[in-house]
This record gives sequence, structure tokens and C-alpha cells, in this order.
Amino acid sequence: MRDNTMVFNMAERILANAVAYSITAMERPDVHLGVGKTVDIGVHQLILDTPVYFAFCEVYNGGRYKHHAPLIERRRDGIVIRTAEVIRANGFDADEELWAMDGADCSPCDNKAPDSH
Repeated sequence: MRDNTMVFNMAERILANAVAYSITAMERPDVHLGVGKTVDIGVHQLILDTPVYFAFCEVYNGGRYKHHAPLIERRRDGIVIRTAEVIRANGFDADEELWAMDGADCSPCDNKAPDSH
């Protein structure tokens, strides 16, 4: 990933989980989700590739742009672990190790934008 130095395998894992998280956040607006620092690296990479991210929004969020609020107070209530469970229930293989790394320290969805994650 462009702004982070890591081995290829880790970059693939993070980006795959970022895609799963983003799609789940779009398809499941009824569920409060949170993302840890590790997977959030991939979420930022996805959002920065604006043509790809707009296509995701078109397909998975009914054409509406899904905002991201990255600079909010971090919670420590286990929401990251619960988010991994929701991602699995949505049909993805959430990487247990990645989600557990930040299991108690996450950036939750908030109300800064009407449709944010």
C-alpha cells in the first residue's frame, strides 16, 4: 500500500479486510461498526483510489457516497471484535488476527456525516 511499508502478504490481508469492512458498512447501515487502526490503513487506501471507491459506493451503497470520519475519539469497548463478527455474517472471511490486533482500540462510526463509517 502506497503510504505504508509492509510485506506484500500483510498488505493483501489488510486491503482484503478493508474491502470487506467497507462493503459491510455500506450494506449494513443498521449495524454500528468500528474499525481498528490496522484495517483502517486499508480503508484509507481504498478511499484514496477515488474511481474505485466511487464504484464501490455505486454498487454497494445505492449510488450514495459513504463518508469516512477518521479523526474521532477512539473507543475501547470491543466494537472491533463485534464488527469482525458482522463482516463474517455478511459472507466475508474476516482475518481474526488483524481484527484482534486492535480489538479494544477502534475508531467507530460516528454522526459527523449523515452516511459515514
